[in-house]
Amino acid sequence: LQFLYLIGGGPTAAAVLDRTQMAKACQSVGKSFFSRGEGTLSIPYAMHREHRRRLVERYAAHRSSGCLFFRGGVEQNVYDSDTTWDFKQESNFQWLFGCKEPDLHAAIDIATGEAYLFIPRLPESYAQWMGPIKPTAWFRDMYEVDLVAYDDEMVSTLLKVSKDLIVRRGVNLDSGSDEHDCLVHEGVKACAEFSVTRCTELHHALCEERLIKDEEELKVMQFTCDVSSAAHIITMREAQRPDRRKEYQSEAEFKYQSFLRGCSRVGYSCICPASERNATLHYGHAGEPNEHAVKDGDLKLHDMGAEYHGYTADVTCTFPVGGKFSAEQKVVYDAVWASVVAVEEAILPGVEYASLHVLAQQVMIDAMLRDGLFVNGTAEELLAANLMSIFMPHGLGHQLGLDVHDVGGYAPGTGKDMLKSVKPYPITQNLRFSRPCEEGMVFTVEPGFYFNAWLMGNLKADPALSKFVNMERLEQLIPVGGIRIEDNVTVTATGCRVLNNVPRTTADIEAVIAGAEWREGYRVYVNTEAQKRKAVAAAAGGDKRPRR
Repeated sequence: LQFLYLIGGGPTAAAVLDRTQMAKACQSVGKSFFSRGEGTLSIPYAMHREHRRRLVERYAAHRSSGCLFFRGGVEQNVYDSDTTWDFKQESNFQWLFGCKEPDLHAAIDIATGEAYLFIPRLPESYAQWMGPIKPTAWFRDMYEVDLVAYDDEMVSTLLKVSKDLIVRRGVNLDSGSDEHDCLVHEGVKACAEFSVTRCTELHHALCEERLIKDEEELKVMQFTCDVSSAAHIITMREAQRPDRRKEYQSEAEFKYQSFLRGCSRVGYSCICPASERNATLHYGHAGEPNEHAVKDGDLKLHDMGAEYHGYTADVTCTFPVGGKFSAEQKVVYDAVWASVVAVEEAILPGVEYASLHVLAQQVMIDAMLRDGLFVNGTAEELLAANLMSIFMPHGLGHQLGLDVHDVGGYAPGTGKDMLKSVKPYPITQNLRFSRPCEEGMVFTVEPGFYFNAWLMGNLKADPALSKFVNMERLEQLIPVGGIRIEDNVTVTATGCRVLNNVPRTTADIEAVIAGAEWREGYRVYVNTEAQKRKAVAAAAGGDKRPRR
């Protein structure tokens, strides 16, 4: 890993320095950056300093003194071996400090805003096996904190600042996980002079601050989406080759193309199914790896996102192997694409995201009523019957950032268990996001239409739902497998901007597969005040939708 420092004069004066030179450069300029080198994004560590300031400012409304205490990610051995799992920094610690190293602790003095970083005291033999041992001054200058000490000095250092320590306590409203018990250092626990408060308000403050991306974070998200877009397009083309007809080859190609552009890891397991496996939403895990052969005529679904400095993209493309959509594939694809456009046209600050979930389903229902797959009812009746929970068994999207299912999808005091309907329509899918859109949010728009074998069996066994489906037409469409189109968008004051740039219409996809250059650019949706009123009405279930 190389760290890049800008020594004045802008990017043209950049140079890759060794560790000693980097520390001196930091001291002389007072600014440090993370980068993977030429052609990648330089991220100022001042971004993390600003994050710490924002957190203290928000939390000070609850408490004006004491120290906020944080534990970074822990490096873990692979079971009983002496090798370690690939390390990734804990997301809250990454947001606050941007540190790459494991086994760190930190504190922030609420009264002054000063930040303290505590690092392991490594044995001298570390230098033989792992590389030079960086001094405390390196960490101080690199991460722009006020003081760095060794973890065996943590107790004595903190006692000079405050005996009142606050650690976050709260449940991740997406995963349901609560990890507060492991956040306090053993030395701190053993010191009777400390008063440790496990605080829900600190957890909520972190989630709410991470929810709205600042200018520097939006640059990172744009970079990950740019890298992911380029990797997706190349992978889409490579998947047409006769010697690239294994699903895992698409995973390998995407990771390779992302790494070439500076993104050394992906934000989640790559999902690269084909044909009927497209209907398995989280395909690509250890029990269902990307291992099957792909044949001409199959649809491939690629759900993959590059990660940079902890921030990840999450982009899905669906395309035909062989270069041409069949008539049945095109019908379903066009329905999903119309849903994407309708939702993105309706996004505005203040619009409730759960209502956009209903809008997405309504657009696909309208398309399938025209096609003849859905029968014996109006769109409103099919929504009321919850038919789309069979064909789109997931929510419309989720927050995106340092976690692929990022925090903030639900406001403090709410949660998934409280969302039962968007009146008058029931919601039974796993909605990871239900709150009004706000400027600066980054989230996914990812409607899909699937023919999952298990869900098709449930449909056929349920007369209340099967009466709305033309079974003859269903059998014709089942070989499509499943289609998902996933965009990453950021909310603007007047609409939204799509961060990824990949071919989306069937015509554009076929042209790119055939070798055409892709240049379209980013889609930006702008709504006037009149359009805003229509967007809110459409998202609430009306049949009028704004136009770009």
